Amino acid sequence: MRLLEQIGVPEVVTIANNLGIRSPLSQDLSLALGSSSVTLQEITSAYGVFADQGLWLEPYLITHAKNLNGEIIEQHQFEPRQAMTKENAYLITNMLMDVISSGTGRLAKSIGRPLAGKTGTTNSYNDAWFVGYAPNLATGVWVGFDEVRTLGRLESGAQAALPIWTQFMEQALRNSPVTTFPIPEGIQFAQIDTTTGNLP
Repeated sequence: MRLLEQIGVPEVVTIANNLGIRSPLSQDLSLALGSSSVTLQEITSAYGVFADQGLWLEPYLITHAKNLNGEIIEQHQFEPRQAMTKENAYLITNMLMDVISSGTGRLAKSIGRPLAGKTGTTNSYNDAWFVGYAPNLATGVWVGFDEVRTLGRLESGAQAALPIWTQFMEQALRNSPVTTFPIPEGIQFAQIDTTTGNLP
């Protein structure tokens, strides 16, 4: 919340809009606490920007249509837009990789390849989420009811949504080569003092 206060709510809303979030967002500090609702498609599309080095593609359902002769009569036109810098996209990816290596997304480590993602749980366990990605695929899982009611005590994103995501990604990536997230030229790694946060 302090970070949101420093950056400014309008700036963060602009960033979210650049990432494809179209749902109305709270115009106050409660935004940092998850007070706004977005669709699964919106949040998965936003995470796709991190996976794709800052490029955003508008979500689509149909890639192409063919006639009876197998000729393509209509095809989706891809128009990527740079939504954030490659460096910022990688920094977020690096943080979200930690969720899987040592955080609430540890179950996904069983897939055995570089992954990044985030669990999410709403008040009273009404909704459980996991949104994550490999370098070539971003997917999201939402578990909940059509009407607002609890899934049950402790049905968190890690408990209810992550197992579904992990099972799907294991199958979806099975025949894909293992690749790592590319590190942009502008990124430098350095050791820091964990007590002070400064360089040693």
